[in-house]
Amino acid sequence: MTPTSPPPLLEAVALRCRSCGAPLPADSTGDVIRCVHCGTSQRIVDARAFVDQISLQINSFLRNAIPLNSGALVGGSAVDPVARHNLFVQGIRPALDSEYREMKFRCFDLLSHGQMALPFTVAGMSGPTGDPKQAFVFQAKVRAVTSLAVDTDSQEYLADIDAIATAYGHLLTNAGLLLNPGPDRYPFLARNCRGASDVLKSRARLQALYERLLGLSGLAEGTDALMRNDARQARDALKEAMPHLLNSRQIALQNFDQSVLIGGIDEDLSLARATMSLADILSTGAGGRDARVLGTLEVFLRTITSPAPGGYVSASSINVGRTENLLSLAAQMRKAQAGQGSVKVVRTPGNLALPYWVVEVPYSFQTGALWKARGVEVTDMMLVAATFPIALNSAAGADPSSSVTDVFAAREQTTWRARVAGRETAISGGGIVQQVASGAADLPLPGIPAVPPLSTQAEATDLVQSYLTWSKRRDTEIEQKLRLSLPRVVDLVYIPSSPGAPGYPATPCLGSLSPRFVGDPAALTALAFA
Repeated sequence: MTPTSPPPLLEAVALRCRSCGAPLPADSTGDVIRCVHCGTSQRIVDARAFVDQISLQINSFLRNAIPLNSGALVGGSAVDPVARHNLFVQGIRPALDSEYREMKFRCFDLLSHGQMALPFTVAGMSGPTGDPKQAFVFQAKVRAVTSLAVDTDSQEYLADIDAIATAYGHLLTNAGLLLNPGPDRYPFLARNCRGASDVLKSRARLQALYERLLGLSGLAEGTDALMRNDARQARDALKEAMPHLLNSRQIALQNFDQSVLIGGIDEDLSLARATMSLADILSTGAGGRDARVLGTLEVFLRTITSPAPGGYVSASSINVGRTENLLSLAAQMRKAQAGQGSVKVVRTPGNLALPYWVVEVPYSFQTGALWKARGVEVTDMMLVAATFPIALNSAAGADPSSSVTDVFAAREQTTWRARVAGRETAISGGGIVQQVASGAADLPLPGIPAVPPLSTQAEATDLVQSYLTWSKRRDTEIEQKLRLSLPRVVDLVYIPSSPGAPGYPATPCLGSLSPRFVGDPAALTALAFA
């Protein structure tokens, strides 16, 4: 070998996927091969051409990291260990360090977020994620110089880099898969998490990441079972995944360097619980294999993970915790439909059970004049249609009073003398609401289709606050009198209703206080579980 020749590769580069950079099966035959990590089909000749590109990059790396007159040392297997150690310490390690630090930072930044998505939804990572090919090329560089690491410290250093680079490559591949809501992504997601965990298993300093990836693999397998309408297998996989995620969190709590993972792990745990609720929903009725339920679930998930116009449910407020909450409520409703539990139900005729948030509205107002002036404290009650995100959508930006019982519009009109004398007892009229809400009882919910809540307690409270502000603008007398109000949600009730055209009372038992908009009837029918 001449002094100007580049050093040869220390390890042959296996066939690689042109799309994600991961190794392809070694026993590949035929002209076309499909990557088992990203699903991309490609010609073998193209995969080999990509390997040639990787080889050029590795050779360039070695040429810059190792002095040219050391080429003979690199190619021999019986070279003096001291000489190899010096090559590694003086050339290879400094060349790897800067790229490794940057890659590790990006890897852990990615892992500070959740790493999975619910069925029919996408999970875009915040900020740039990177190209998996670059991670796998870096992995190939590391493996090309393993024979130069002759001492334990150098070998451990390369093993850590190899593990992080491999895991990062698989995670970046998953980040691309998560942008596609198709049902066939979950086997690839599971395989990538399993492949990443395999290289981390022996790395003592990376056990939090190892446990997390094992848990994510089980979560992906459970979600895949759900997509195949197999609730039992989904539950089994999820039960195995949860302990790994909890172990990961516990380890990360005890390791300052890995504490950045905790937020992402919490998102993964929340999503695992949400997926378990999906399994509960799917497992009720028809032995857990009712395709109609899976279809309704798809509509429901797409609805609750999409922002509503008007800012009532914004994109920033949609997160896995909110989704977990709503899926838990939906699972509780489904169990009541199957006679396996109960929910609060108002006994009244109707062909579709609609969810309503029961909201206590304590407020104070000023009445009377001069020496008759006094403050009055009142606790009234309102109902908020828990379907209001799609209701306000169908109302094309209607005022917040359209999806609640408009108790301030229903207030009893008092005489001028009564107002001056301070004999008013309230400036709202929610009497019938209190009668209906107090008549709700814990009951199963069989024999009637029902729509689960599409909004959370916090969102219902926010809507009532908006309604109060709107009511003060609408009525100058209320604006002058109303002093303080702190609404709070106290219950969730299901009321058999008959939603129809706008303006028609969707919930007749509420009389004139029935919300004007609870949602388009066709949309509600599509969201109803039978």
